[in-house]
Amino acid sequence: MFISKYQVRISDINYGGHMGNERALVAFQQARIEWLKTIGLSEISIGEDKGLIQRRANVEYLREISLGDILNIKIYPVEIRGSYFVLSHEVTNQEGVKVLTGNVTLGSFDYSDKKLAKIPNTLKKILEKEKSQNDRV
Repeated sequence: MFISKYQVRISDINYGGHMGNERALVAFQQARIEWLKTIGLSEISIGEDKGLIQRRANVEYLREISLGDILNIKIYPVEIRGSYFVLSHEVTNQEGVKVLTGNVTLGSFDYSDKKLAKIPNTLKKILEKEKSQNDRV
């Protein structure tokens, strides 16, 4: 679907000398922001006066990630429902080794009504097309 580059910064490093667990979600968000920008959207504006809200996330570290590592973050939709969708993340390091995976469930959110809402049609069509292409790979 979309691949973003992320360089591991000092703020991403924990007391153990490697990337902290919560920092993976920051990298996922950065990739998501970049992807949305390429399709003319943002986290606060996904169409029809709706934005995104994170409902759930999981992260699985497969290898240690260190300061200065360049990560390639591939994101693609794996599930699309009425008011939410799930993006999967596969992260490789500069050597092409998979170091991290995870999923983020994002809800379409009406910030004026403070409740979940149907995914806007424009975004839903993009997600369905990307999911269909990924399912064939």
